[in-house]
Amino acid sequence: MRRAIGTLRWRIVAFLIAPMTTVMTLDRAAMSVAAPIVQKELGLSLVDMSLILTIYFWAYALGQVPAGRAAERIGPRKVLFITSVAWSVVMAATPLRASFGWLLGCRALLGAAQSADWSSGVVALKRWFPRRERATSNGLLLAGLYLGPIVSAPLSAWIIERAGWRVLFGVYSGIGLLLGLAWWYGYRDEPERHPRISRAEAEYIAAGRELGQVTQRAQWMKFFRAPRFWVFGIQYFLLVLIQSFYTTWLPTYLMKARGLSLQAMGIQASLPWVAVVIAVYVAGVVCDRIHRRTRSLWFARVPVAMAGFVLGALGMFAAARATSAPGAVAWLCLSFAAVGFVQVTVWSTAQDLGGEHAGVMSGWTNLWGAAANVAGPVTMALAVRMTGAWSAALALNAVAAACGTLLWLFLRPDRPLFPPEPQAVAPALVSTQT
Repeated sequence: MRRAIGTLRWRIVAFLIAPMTTVMTLDRAAMSVAAPIVQKELGLSLVDMSLILTIYFWAYALGQVPAGRAAERIGPRKVLFITSVAWSVVMAATPLRASFGWLLGCRALLGAAQSADWSSGVVALKRWFPRRERATSNGLLLAGLYLGPIVSAPLSAWIIERAGWRVLFGVYSGIGLLLGLAWWYGYRDEPERHPRISRAEAEYIAAGRELGQVTQRAQWMKFFRAPRFWVFGIQYFLLVLIQSFYTTWLPTYLMKARGLSLQAMGIQASLPWVAVVIAVYVAGVVCDRIHRRTRSLWFARVPVAMAGFVLGALGMFAAARATSAPGAVAWLCLSFAAVGFVQVTVWSTAQDLGGEHAGVMSGWTNLWGAAANVAGPVTMALAVRMTGAWSAALALNAVAAACGTLLWLFLRPDRPLFPPEPQAVAPALVSTQT
């Protein structure tokens, strides 16, 4: 069936939307990889370097909701093109001056510009994919996100070793600019207006999407009075709290708690990321298959998310009690793969619940995630400091997963927060190539 109706939508997510997210993670991680060299070269203190690294996440968090709203009102094509050019220019400018204030400002601008990437991608998927394919498309987007940490460290280290950290930022800037241009020329906000789409595929997409468009401004008090709006944000905070262990403390845990060498740690620390890349794609296929067979968004979202949280908790608990490093890593792979299953259901549900306000819903969700990225590493560090054991950090994550499981009982993906206003007349498809 897909061959008969065309595959342009899949090519767009695989070669434009997901790669844009991968490049975003490469740019974001570049300073982390270069940090030891930059700190030594510029004579910065550890506190200075930590501020340079973390200010990105504050700016990224503050930009989430405005960026999501802009993606809804202006369209992902313009928003992501403008912001990708902006963050690429910031990347190129970062090494031009060797001072703490300059680097701090560039990192803040980078976070603000990149805050538009995820919400724009989510809104684009909602416009290009019918509901029956929503989870699979979100799985591909998440695979692009999780691919970044796998390649960022070795690729960035290789470039720094051969050409220096300044060249690293220039290379990533050039990649971002090229991808931004490819996005502008290869993507359209309305599928039926794309010059390469077939009439059959345009009609297939239109028939499977919810009717309605953004006809009114988001009324914030209306959102804030909706209990599920808060529940959804809190459960994502708990999910990213778990994920932040992998993005920050996993290498340290493997070396200090499990006694691995630097070389062995590099290999072992990459395995959970490989597991989650595979998991998000599998989760997307599974969720869409459940939806096609049951015709129920509830069955396609809630049980999968709850199972993911439960397995995530069990994996963390088992890793804490494992007697060997390979055993702990195996359980951590299971736990992170389970997180991937929840991530797919989260971003599919954000589009289901948000409806015509999917951009706002995505920005709100990512705001909670950004907050967890800031709070999670600190909370885990305090737990380890108070107990003297890294198992406390894993136990904290297991508790977060258990709480997240319960919160999904209060979510109804089959009931949008605010029903969309139906259009009186469906827009006619423009003439397309076959």
